[in-house]
This record gives sequence, structure tokens and C-alpha cells, in this order.
Amino acid sequence: MSCSVAVSMKLSIQAMKKHMILMILGVGAMSACNDPKGTVENDSLSDATADTAVMYEDERGRVEAEGAEIKDVGEDFWAGIDWDAPVVDDPELRGSEVEMRSGNDYNIYAMDDRLLFDTDKAQIRAEGEEKLQEIANKIKDLPQNGQIRVFGHADARASNEYNEELSAERANAVKDWLQNKGDIDARRLSVEAMGETAPRATNETAKGRQLNRRVAVVVVTREQ
Repeated sequence: MSCSVAVSMKLSIQAMKKHMILMILGVGAMSACNDPKGTVENDSLSDATADTAVMYEDERGRVEAEGAEIKDVGEDFWAGIDWDAPVVDDPELRGSEVEMRSGNDYNIYAMDDRLLFDTDKAQIRAEGEEKLQEIANKIKDLPQNGQIRVFGHADARASNEYNEELSAERANAVKDWLQNKGDIDARRLSVEAMGETAPRATNETAKGRQLNRRVAVVVVTREQ
């Protein structure tokens, strides 16, 4: 065998070995990607960059949140809400004009209608969006499979039909904001138009009527 032929064969063998090594490495990398439990015996995950790790955790958190089962607490639960439950002094809500109350297995976040809407309107004002964002932030600190119901309340000056319709429109406006801008899972949200049926004060005075015109976001806090 000539020297040139031997050299050529040696180079060919080296090239084949290199190709096989690259194939093995490629299969290992694919296995690591397809093995969420990390059972493949290699350190490919340890070689990931910090940014990749953050993206992985964010995506896993998103999938887990979207897969969370929303537990139905039933209508009796909502009918039993105590609107006079104890007030909670939450440092994060001080000065926000959002009143927080806490009952058995739920929190109530209530706002005077003037913070959210103009008179007889159901479009949320810019100042109202700031208040709703504060509530959305608090909701995200609670169990993510708890139901949320937005209650619209009115005073007794207009007809029952008008009060119920307006309170429904306002409750729906808040629900839509929490879903579309507050990033709250739509499966958790529902509304209830209370109209004038659950006053917190007398309707005989201006101050009392103002207390009765409100929107309340009730969030189930117990682990489901």
C-alpha cells in the first residue's frame, strides 16, 4: 500500500469518527430537551445560560397556571358574603382608597363608584385603572385557582331595573379590565348585579347613598 493511500484512509477514518461523535452529541442534546425529568445522564442543563433558565421557569409557571383547575365554590358561598366583615389594614393598600375586608375564606376589595366611573356611566376612568391594578396585584399574591366575583352595587334613588342594569354594566367593566389588563384568568371571573339589594348604609342621606354606590371584588382565598 502506498504512503499516500494509507494517509488518505487514516484521514477518512478520523473524519468518520468525528462525524459519529457529533451525531452522538446531537442525540444527547435532543434527549435532554425531550426529558423534562432530567433522567438523561449528561450535564446539558448545567450548560444552559442564566437567560435560558429564566425563560424555562417562566414558561413552566405559565403552563402550570393555565392548567390549574378552578374550583366552583357554589352559589351558597357567594350568597353568604358578609359585606361588614372586618376591615384589614394592608400596608400595600394604604392611601389607595381601596377598602379591604376579610371574611371566612375570602377577601373583599371595595371601591366608591366615584373612583371608577363618572355619574351614571360604566366606562372606567384613568384614575380607576390605577385602583384596579392595585387590586390585581393583590389577587396575584393569593391562590391562583380561587374564584373571583365582581359585585356591582347601587343606591335606591332610581328604579330597581335601572339600578340593576347599571350595576351589571359596571361589574362587567371591572371584570373585563381584570381579564384584559390585569392579567387575571378569565375562568376565575364572574359578575353579579346587586343593584340596591345590599346597602351598607341608609339611602335617606347623601353620605349613605354614596356608601351604597360601590363595586366590590370578592376573591376566594382558601386552598382548593
